Amino acid sequence: MTTASFFLSRRRFMGATGALAAGAMFAPATIGRAQEADTITLLTWEGYQPPEWVAEWEAANPGVKLKPVVISSGDEVFSQLLSGAVQPDVVYAEASLATRLKAAGQIDAFDEAKVPNIGNILPTLNWRNPLSVDGTLMGIPLHWGTQPLMYNADIVTEAPMSWSALWDKTYEGKVSTFNDATVNFAMIALHIGAKDPFHLSEDEFALATDALRALRGQVRVVTNGFDDSTNLYASGEAVIGYCHITGIVHSLKKKGMNFAYSLPKEGTPSWIEGTYVTPKGQRDSVYKFLNDTMSLEWQSRFMSETGSNGVLTAEAARQSGLSDEFLAGTDVLNADSPELKENLVFMRDPEDAERRIQIWNDFLAGTL
Repeated sequence: MTTASFFLSRRRFMGATGALAAGAMFAPATIGRAQEADTITLLTWEGYQPPEWVAEWEAANPGVKLKPVVISSGDEVFSQLLSGAVQPDVVYAEASLATRLKAAGQIDAFDEAKVPNIGNILPTLNWRNPLSVDGTLMGIPLHWGTQPLMYNADIVTEAPMSWSALWDKTYEGKVSTFNDATVNFAMIALHIGAKDPFHLSEDEFALATDALRALRGQVRVVTNGFDDSTNLYASGEAVIGYCHITGIVHSLKKKGMNFAYSLPKEGTPSWIEGTYVTPKGQRDSVYKFLNDTMSLEWQSRFMSETGSNGVLTAEAARQSGLSDEFLAGTDVLNADSPELKENLVFMRDPEDAERRIQIWNDFLAGTL
């Protein structure tokens, strides 16, 4: 998923540990002799590699440049790749897309031996299975999270515990969701009570289509990207909605606004953001960069500035300087909770992605 511009800055973590980050996080180590004009192209999301972080990493790794190409939805991953407009070395995309990416020849087997920092991943995160295809590991997680129901707690005074709140006429014209067919369909499927939200029967497809049609009148705006969503809620135009990443709530709280999120009883769509290497990206400099993004220093800074779960355990996060007060606003402290695990519905490759996308496009166009 993930996910979105998080108003990233260095004011908290880097203010205290800038020297550590420039040293330990980006130490050249053994990437071999960098070839002239070695550019690592990243198909990525707003906020994953902010300009100041890119500049620091490049300064610590002479001869290697990072070129982030930003996307705003999971559906855009394939449109960019298949068009040939971008020829990346690294692709960041939700774990459920691994099968389709491999089938399209866009990603290659991941060489985990070159990324020793995967040892920092919390043991309870079941990431190998979702990021493998036919038994071959295709990627590693950058972070994981939930896509819950978010709301303005000054207006929605009782935490809504069902997705049906989005269809409540009390909030007509005040609902928001984001422009991603795959993820929205998972939420809709949970709302209608589908037996398996990723393998719908014909009857369930009909129910999902009806639910989407009814939702259209509720929705104020279908947003694109993190800033768009944050600004919509901050302006008061939306008071409740489907949250594509909890960093939005984190950002609004930083602005002094009383926003919160809940995990609906029907289940909460959840994601693992996969980091994949393309066939052209299979070189040491690429794996050196990815290893750095899995370091305690990079991960704790990423978590601090975005409100993300990262991939660290609570203990490792604390050792890296994150407080329990901060961690309480993430899912990290509850990562081992049976109740949380039962509620999370991790994304999987659906029965017919193109059909879902077409229905979603009809929803956007108002022709559903």
